[in-house]
Amino acid sequence: MGSDLVSACVFCAGFLLGMEAPVWPGLSADIGVSYATVARSLDRPGGRDLSDVTPKFLFLAAGGARPAAPGLGAGTPVAEWRLRVALAPSHDEQEQTPFSTQNTTATGTGRYENFAIALRYPVGARDSLEAGWNRRTHKGTDLVNLGGERFVFGEQRILSAERVDVAAGWRHRWPGLEAAVSVRFVRPSGSTGTSGAFLLTRGSIYGGGVELRARRGRWTFWGSGDLASGSLDVHEENAPNFIARDFSAPARLEAYRLGTIFSAGNIEALVTATWDRSRLPFVALAPLGTETVAFEEGRHPDSRTREFFGEGSVRYAIARAVRVRAFLRLGYGTETVRLTDATGANPDRRLDVRRSGVFGAGLSRALGSPQVTLGLGADFRLDMDR
Repeated sequence: MGSDLVSACVFCAGFLLGMEAPVWPGLSADIGVSYATVARSLDRPGGRDLSDVTPKFLFLAAGGARPAAPGLGAGTPVAEWRLRVALAPSHDEQEQTPFSTQNTTATGTGRYENFAIALRYPVGARDSLEAGWNRRTHKGTDLVNLGGERFVFGEQRILSAERVDVAAGWRHRWPGLEAAVSVRFVRPSGSTGTSGAFLLTRGSIYGGGVELRARRGRWTFWGSGDLASGSLDVHEENAPNFIARDFSAPARLEAYRLGTIFSAGNIEALVTATWDRSRLPFVALAPLGTETVAFEEGRHPDSRTREFFGEGSVRYAIARAVRVRAFLRLGYGTETVRLTDATGANPDRRLDVRRSGVFGAGLSRALGSPQVTLGLGADFRLDMDR
Protein backbone atom coordinates (compact mmCIF):
# COMPACT_ATOMS: atom_id res chain seq x y z
CA MET A 1 0.00 0.00 0.00
CA GLY A 2 2.65 2.53 1.00
CA SER A 3 2.21 5.08 3.79
CA ASP A 4 2.12 8.18 1.57
CA LEU A 5 -1.69 8.15 1.21
CA VAL A 6 -2.26 7.71 4.94
CA SER A 7 0.09 10.45 6.14
CA ALA A 8 -1.26 13.71 7.58
CA CYS A 9 1.31 15.63 5.52
CA VAL A 10 -0.40 16.64 2.27
CA PHE A 11 2.64 18.16 0.56
CA CYS A 12 5.25 15.52 1.41
CA ALA A 13 6.52 13.24 -1.36
CA GLY A 14 4.41 10.27 -2.47
CA PHE A 15 4.97 7.00 -4.30
CA LEU A 16 3.95 7.48 -7.93
CA LEU A 17 5.96 5.00 -9.98
CA GLY A 18 8.06 3.24 -7.34
CA MET A 19 6.88 0.66 -4.83
CA GLU A 20 7.63 -0.68 -1.40
CA ALA A 21 7.39 -4.43 -0.83
CA PRO A 22 6.67 -6.64 -3.88
CA VAL A 23 3.02 -7.17 -4.80
CA TRP A 24 1.27 -10.48 -5.48
CA PRO A 25 1.29 -11.74 -9.10
CA GLY A 26 -2.14 -11.68 -10.68
CA LEU A 27 -5.07 -9.94 -9.02
CA SER A 28 -4.76 -8.71 -5.43
CA ALA A 29 -6.39 -6.36 -2.92
CA ASP A 30 -5.32 -4.46 0.22
CA ILE A 31 -7.31 -3.17 3.17
CA GLY A 32 -6.30 -1.46 6.39
CA VAL A 33 -6.60 1.35 8.92
CA SER A 34 -4.20 4.08 9.98
CA TYR A 35 -3.81 6.89 12.52
CA ALA A 36 -1.69 9.95 11.70
CA THR A 37 -0.81 13.33 13.19
CA VAL A 38 1.13 16.40 12.19
CA ALA A 39 1.68 19.48 14.35
CA ARG A 40 3.24 22.91 13.86
CA SER A 41 4.42 24.85 16.89
CA LEU A 42 6.01 28.22 17.59
CA ASP A 43 7.72 29.18 20.85
CA ARG A 44 6.20 32.23 22.53
CA PRO A 45 7.18 34.12 25.71
CA GLY A 46 6.36 31.69 28.50
CA GLY A 47 4.51 29.26 26.23
CA ARG A 48 3.84 28.27 22.64
CA ASP A 49 1.47 28.51 19.69
CA LEU A 50 0.50 24.97 18.61
CA SER A 51 -1.70 23.74 15.77
CA ASP A 52 -2.28 20.14 14.69
CA VAL A 53 -4.43 17.98 12.43
CA THR A 54 -5.20 14.32 13.13
CA PRO A 55 -6.78 12.01 10.49
CA LYS A 56 -7.92 8.40 10.98
CA PHE A 57 -7.76 6.56 7.66
CA LEU A 58 -9.47 3.62 6.08
CA PHE A 59 -7.51 2.55 3.00
CA LEU A 60 -8.32 0.19 0.16
CA ALA A 61 -6.33 -0.91 -2.87
CA ALA A 62 -6.81 -3.28 -5.78
CA GLY A 63 -4.72 -4.20 -8.78
CA GLY A 64 -3.15 -6.74 -11.05
CA ALA A 65 0.48 -7.48 -11.85
CA ARG A 66 2.67 -9.68 -14.05
CA PRO A 67 6.19 -10.24 -12.70
CA ALA A 68 9.32 -9.67 -14.73
CA ALA A 69 11.20 -12.66 -16.13
CA PRO A 70 13.10 -14.64 -13.46
CA GLY A 71 16.37 -12.94 -12.55
CA LEU A 72 15.54 -9.63 -14.26
CA GLY A 73 15.04 -6.46 -12.27
CA ALA A 74 14.66 -6.00 -8.53
CA GLY A 75 11.02 -6.78 -7.83
CA THR A 76 8.81 -4.37 -9.77
CA PRO A 77 6.30 -6.05 -12.12
CA VAL A 78 6.82 -5.74 -15.85
CA ALA A 79 3.08 -5.04 -16.21
CA GLU A 80 0.74 -3.64 -13.56
CA TRP A 81 -2.34 -1.61 -12.79
CA ARG A 82 -3.24 -0.46 -9.28
CA LEU A 83 -5.86 1.79 -7.69
CA ARG A 84 -5.45 3.06 -4.12
CA VAL A 85 -7.95 5.01 -2.01
CA ALA A 86 -7.51 6.43 1.52
CA LEU A 87 -10.34 8.34 3.23
CA ALA A 88 -10.35 9.88 6.70
CA PRO A 89 -12.23 12.23 8.99
CA SER A 90 -9.87 14.64 10.73
CA HIS A 91 -9.79 16.89 13.76
CA ASP A 92 -8.05 20.31 13.88
CA GLU A 93 -6.89 22.00 17.08
CA GLN A 94 -4.97 25.23 17.65
CA GLU A 95 -4.14 26.92 20.94
CA GLN A 96 -1.80 29.47 22.45
CA THR A 97 -0.44 29.07 25.96
CA PRO A 98 -0.57 30.54 28.51
CA PHE A 99 -4.20 31.60 28.02
CA SER A 100 -5.02 35.31 27.75
CA THR A 101 -7.79 37.30 26.07
CA GLN A 102 -5.30 38.42 23.42
CA ASN A 103 -4.80 34.84 22.21
CA THR A 104 -6.15 33.27 19.02
CA THR A 105 -7.46 29.70 19.27
CA ALA A 106 -9.37 27.39 16.92
CA THR A 107 -10.97 23.97 16.76
CA GLY A 108 -12.71 22.16 13.94
CA THR A 109 -13.18 19.09 11.79
CA GLY A 110 -12.32 18.14 8.25
CA ARG A 111 -11.67 15.26 5.89
CA TYR A 112 -8.89 13.71 3.80
CA GLU A 113 -9.71 12.29 0.36
CA ASN A 114 -6.62 10.65 -1.17
CA PHE A 115 -6.43 8.66 -4.41
CA ALA A 116 -3.66 7.15 -6.54
CA ILE A 117 -3.44 5.23 -9.81
CA ALA A 118 -0.34 3.44 -11.15
CA LEU A 119 0.02 1.85 -14.60
CA ARG A 120 2.91 -0.16 -16.02
CA TYR A 121 2.97 -1.44 -19.61
CA PRO A 122 5.65 -3.88 -20.87
CA VAL A 123 7.87 -3.00 -23.82
CA GLY A 124 9.76 -6.23 -24.33
CA ALA A 125 11.10 -8.35 -21.46
CA ARG A 126 13.34 -5.68 -19.92
CA ASP A 127 11.45 -2.41 -20.27
CA SER A 128 8.18 -0.88 -19.09
CA LEU A 129 6.37 2.36 -19.74
CA GLU A 130 5.00 3.81 -16.49
CA ALA A 131 2.38 6.38 -15.57
CA GLY A 132 1.07 7.54 -12.21
CA TRP A 133 -1.51 9.93 -10.77
CA ASN A 134 -1.68 10.85 -7.09
CA ARG A 135 -4.12 13.27 -5.40
CA ARG A 136 -4.01 14.12 -1.71
CA THR A 137 -6.32 16.72 -0.24
CA HIS A 138 -7.45 18.01 3.14
CA LYS A 139 -10.42 20.32 3.72
CA GLY A 140 -11.39 21.63 7.12
CA THR A 141 -13.76 24.06 8.83
CA ASP A 142 -12.70 25.67 12.12
CA LEU A 143 -14.34 27.85 14.72
CA VAL A 144 -11.89 30.63 15.65
CA ASN A 145 -11.62 32.72 18.81
CA LEU A 146 -9.79 35.95 17.93
CA GLY A 147 -8.80 37.39 21.28
CA GLY A 148 -12.05 36.76 23.13
CA GLU A 149 -12.90 34.97 26.32
CA ARG A 150 -12.27 31.23 26.43
CA PHE A 151 -14.90 29.18 24.52
CA VAL A 152 -16.38 32.28 22.85
CA PHE A 153 -15.89 31.86 19.10
CA GLY A 154 -15.96 34.89 16.85
CA GLU A 155 -15.67 33.60 13.29
CA GLN A 156 -15.29 30.63 10.99
CA ARG A 157 -12.16 29.59 9.08
CA ILE A 158 -12.15 27.48 5.91
CA LEU A 159 -8.95 25.59 5.01
CA SER A 160 -8.02 23.66 1.89
CA ALA A 161 -4.69 21.97 1.06
CA GLU A 162 -4.12 19.78 -2.01
CA ARG A 163 -1.28 18.21 -3.98
CA VAL A 164 -1.83 16.50 -7.35
CA ASP A 165 1.04 14.65 -9.07
CA VAL A 166 1.09 13.24 -12.59
CA ALA A 167 4.14 11.34 -13.86
CA ALA A 168 5.21 9.34 -16.91
CA GLY A 169 8.43 7.38 -17.18
CA TRP A 170 10.52 4.48 -18.45
CA ARG A 171 11.96 1.55 -16.46
CA HIS A 172 14.76 -0.73 -17.66
CA ARG A 173 15.85 -4.02 -16.04
CA TRP A 174 19.13 -5.89 -15.88
CA PRO A 175 19.84 -9.09 -13.90
CA GLY A 176 19.21 -8.08 -10.27
CA LEU A 177 19.08 -4.37 -11.12
CA GLU A 178 16.64 -1.82 -12.54
CA ALA A 179 16.52 1.93 -13.11
CA ALA A 180 13.69 4.33 -13.89
CA VAL A 181 13.40 7.95 -14.98
CA SER A 182 10.26 10.08 -15.18
CA VAL A 183 8.90 13.54 -15.91
CA ARG A 184 6.40 15.09 -13.50
CA PHE A 185 3.62 17.63 -13.38
CA VAL A 186 2.71 18.79 -9.87
CA ARG A 187 -0.22 21.00 -8.88
CA PRO A 188 -0.01 22.21 -5.25
CA SER A 189 -2.76 24.49 -3.98
CA GLY A 190 -3.94 25.96 -0.71
CA SER A 191 -6.50 28.40 0.61
CA THR A 192 -7.31 30.03 3.92
CA GLY A 193 -10.46 32.07 4.44
CA THR A 194 -11.72 34.01 7.47
CA SER A 195 -13.93 37.06 7.94
CA GLY A 196 -10.82 39.24 7.77
CA ALA A 197 -8.72 37.62 5.04
CA PHE A 198 -8.83 35.36 2.01
CA LEU A 199 -5.71 33.73 0.58
CA LEU A 200 -5.77 31.41 -2.44
CA THR A 201 -2.76 29.87 -4.20
CA ARG A 202 -2.77 27.45 -7.12
CA GLY A 203 -0.86 26.64 -10.27
CA SER A 204 1.46 24.05 -11.79
CA ILE A 205 5.14 23.27 -11.42
CA TYR A 206 7.25 20.76 -13.37
CA GLY A 207 10.15 18.42 -12.73
CA GLY A 208 11.30 14.81 -12.80
CA GLY A 209 12.36 11.80 -10.80
CA VAL A 210 14.87 8.94 -10.85
CA GLU A 211 14.98 5.56 -9.11
CA LEU A 212 17.57 2.78 -8.83
CA ARG A 213 16.80 -0.65 -7.33
CA ALA A 214 19.04 -3.66 -6.75
CA ARG A 215 18.33 -7.14 -5.41
CA ARG A 216 20.88 -9.57 -4.01
CA GLY A 217 19.75 -12.74 -2.31
CA ARG A 218 17.23 -11.92 0.43
CA TRP A 219 17.97 -8.19 0.26
CA THR A 220 16.53 -5.45 -1.95
CA PHE A 221 17.93 -1.91 -1.90
CA TRP A 222 16.68 1.24 -3.58
CA GLY A 223 17.23 4.96 -3.79
CA SER A 224 15.03 7.57 -5.44
CA GLY A 225 14.73 11.31 -5.82
CA ASP A 226 12.20 13.70 -7.29
CA LEU A 227 12.06 17.45 -7.72
CA ALA A 228 9.58 19.95 -9.15
CA SER A 229 9.81 23.74 -9.21
CA GLY A 230 8.23 26.78 -10.82
CA SER A 231 5.82 29.58 -9.91
CA LEU A 232 2.29 29.57 -8.50
CA ASP A 233 -0.48 32.16 -8.84
CA VAL A 234 -1.37 33.90 -5.58
CA HIS A 235 -4.53 35.87 -4.77
CA GLU A 236 -4.80 37.66 -1.41
CA GLU A 237 -7.13 40.21 0.19
CA ASN A 238 -7.83 41.34 3.72
CA ALA A 239 -9.92 43.68 5.87
CA PRO A 240 -10.92 46.44 5.94
CA ASN A 241 -11.01 47.17 2.20
CA PHE A 242 -10.40 43.68 0.74
CA ILE A 243 -8.33 45.06 -2.12
CA ALA A 244 -7.16 42.17 -4.32
CA ARG A 245 -3.45 41.45 -4.66
CA ASP A 246 -2.52 39.06 -7.49
CA PHE A 247 1.06 37.97 -8.19
CA SER A 248 3.28 34.94 -8.87
CA ALA A 249 5.55 33.38 -6.26
CA PRO A 250 8.21 30.64 -6.43
CA ALA A 251 7.49 27.07 -5.33
CA ARG A 252 9.64 23.96 -4.99
CA LEU A 253 8.97 20.38 -3.85
CA GLU A 254 11.73 17.78 -3.54
CA ALA A 255 12.38 14.49 -1.76
CA TYR A 256 15.14 11.86 -1.57
CA ARG A 257 14.52 8.33 -0.29
CA LEU A 258 16.66 5.29 0.62
CA GLY A 259 15.18 1.93 1.50
CA THR A 260 15.83 -1.75 2.00
CA ILE A 261 13.75 -4.94 2.25
CA PHE A 262 14.79 -8.20 3.87
CA SER A 263 12.78 -11.33 3.02
CA ALA A 264 13.02 -14.66 4.85
CA GLY A 265 10.33 -17.29 4.56
CA ASN A 266 6.95 -15.80 5.42
CA ILE A 267 8.38 -12.54 6.79
CA GLU A 268 9.35 -9.32 4.98
CA ALA A 269 10.83 -6.36 6.83
CA LEU A 270 11.18 -2.90 5.27
CA VAL A 271 13.05 0.21 6.41
CA THR A 272 13.07 3.58 4.59
CA ALA A 273 14.51 7.03 5.24
CA THR A 274 13.26 10.16 3.44
CA TRP A 275 14.59 13.73 3.33
CA ASP A 276 11.82 16.09 2.20
CA ARG A 277 12.04 19.83 1.46
CA SER A 278 9.52 22.31 0.17
CA ARG A 279 8.99 25.97 -0.55
CA LEU A 280 5.37 27.15 -0.88
CA PRO A 281 3.84 30.66 -0.90
CA PHE A 282 1.01 29.70 1.47
CA VAL A 283 0.17 28.00 4.77
CA ALA A 284 -3.05 25.99 4.56
CA LEU A 285 -2.46 22.96 6.81
CA ALA A 286 -2.53 23.44 10.60
CA PRO A 287 -2.05 27.25 10.53
CA LEU A 288 -1.00 28.92 13.76
CA GLY A 289 -2.95 31.60 15.55
CA THR A 290 0.00 33.94 14.98
CA GLU A 291 -0.33 33.35 11.24
CA THR A 292 -4.11 33.82 11.21
CA VAL A 293 -3.73 37.27 12.78
CA ALA A 294 -0.91 38.12 10.35
CA PHE A 295 -3.04 37.16 7.33
CA GLU A 296 -5.83 39.45 8.48
CA GLU A 297 -3.26 42.24 8.84
CA GLY A 298 -2.38 41.82 5.14
CA ARG A 299 0.82 39.81 5.43
CA HIS A 300 1.95 37.28 2.80
CA PRO A 301 3.53 33.95 3.89
CA ASP A 302 6.52 32.21 2.33
CA SER A 303 7.01 28.76 3.88
CA ARG A 304 10.17 26.63 3.66
CA THR A 305 10.20 23.18 5.28
CA ARG A 306 12.91 20.61 5.93
CA GLU A 307 11.71 17.24 7.21
CA PHE A 308 13.12 13.77 7.84
CA PHE A 309 10.94 10.65 7.91
CA GLY A 310 11.92 7.17 9.03
CA GLU A 311 9.63 4.21 8.49
CA GLY A 312 9.58 0.54 9.35
CA SER A 313 7.09 -2.15 8.43
CA VAL A 314 6.75 -5.89 8.81
CA ARG A 315 4.64 -8.15 6.61
CA TYR A 316 3.86 -11.78 7.49
CA ALA A 317 2.15 -14.41 5.34
CA ILE A 318 -0.42 -16.15 7.54
CA ALA A 319 -1.77 -18.22 4.65
CA ARG A 320 -0.98 -18.96 1.04
CA ALA A 321 -3.00 -15.96 -0.14
CA VAL A 322 -3.12 -13.67 2.93
CA ARG A 323 -0.45 -11.40 4.39
CA VAL A 324 -0.84 -9.05 7.36
CA ARG A 325 1.20 -5.88 7.80
CA ALA A 326 2.03 -3.37 10.52
CA PHE A 327 3.89 -0.11 9.86
CA LEU A 328 5.14 2.90 11.77
CA ARG A 329 6.40 6.18 10.31
CA LEU A 330 8.02 8.92 12.42
CA GLY A 331 8.99 12.39 11.28
CA TYR A 332 10.76 15.50 12.51
CA GLY A 333 11.21 18.81 10.76
CA THR A 334 11.61 22.56 10.86
CA GLU A 335 9.85 25.30 8.93
CA THR A 336 10.71 28.92 8.32
CA VAL A 337 7.74 31.17 7.54
CA ARG A 338 8.52 34.70 6.35
CA LEU A 339 5.64 37.16 6.61
CA THR A 340 5.89 40.23 4.40
CA ASP A 341 3.67 43.31 4.53
CA ALA A 342 1.94 43.90 1.19
CA THR A 343 2.12 47.68 1.70
CA GLY A 344 5.79 47.68 2.67
CA ALA A 345 4.98 49.83 5.68
CA ASN A 346 6.00 47.23 8.28
CA PRO A 347 9.18 45.14 8.53
CA ASP A 348 9.19 41.47 7.58
CA ARG A 349 8.61 38.87 10.28
CA ARG A 350 10.24 35.47 10.57
CA LEU A 351 8.59 32.54 12.35
CA ASP A 352 10.76 29.53 13.24
CA VAL A 353 8.19 26.76 13.33
CA ARG A 354 8.77 23.25 14.62
CA ARG A 355 7.05 20.43 12.71
CA SER A 356 6.49 17.56 15.09
CA GLY A 357 3.74 15.55 16.79
CA VAL A 358 1.15 16.27 19.46
CA PHE A 359 2.20 13.95 22.29
CA GLY A 360 3.86 16.19 24.84
CA ALA A 361 7.62 16.62 25.19
CA GLY A 362 8.50 13.51 23.21
CA LEU A 363 12.07 12.29 22.76
CA SER A 364 13.72 15.57 23.68
CA ARG A 365 12.80 19.06 24.76
CA ALA A 366 14.36 20.56 21.62
CA LEU A 367 12.66 18.25 19.09
CA GLY A 368 9.37 17.54 20.83
CA SER A 369 7.39 14.44 19.90
CA PRO A 370 7.62 13.01 16.37
CA GLN A 371 4.98 13.13 13.70
CA VAL A 372 3.32 9.73 13.72
CA THR A 373 1.71 7.54 11.08
CA LEU A 374 0.89 4.01 12.20
CA GLY A 375 -1.36 1.38 10.77
CA LEU A 376 -2.42 -2.21 10.32
CA GLY A 377 -3.43 -3.86 7.06
CA ALA A 378 -3.78 -7.05 5.09
CA ASP A 379 -3.36 -7.92 1.44
CA PHE A 380 -5.02 -10.80 -0.38
CA ARG A 381 -4.11 -12.74 -3.48
CA LEU A 382 -7.24 -13.17 -5.58
CA ASP A 383 -5.83 -15.01 -8.61
CA MET A 384 -4.32 -18.31 -7.49
CA ASP A 385 -3.87 -19.70 -11.02
CA ARG A 386 -0.74 -17.63 -11.65
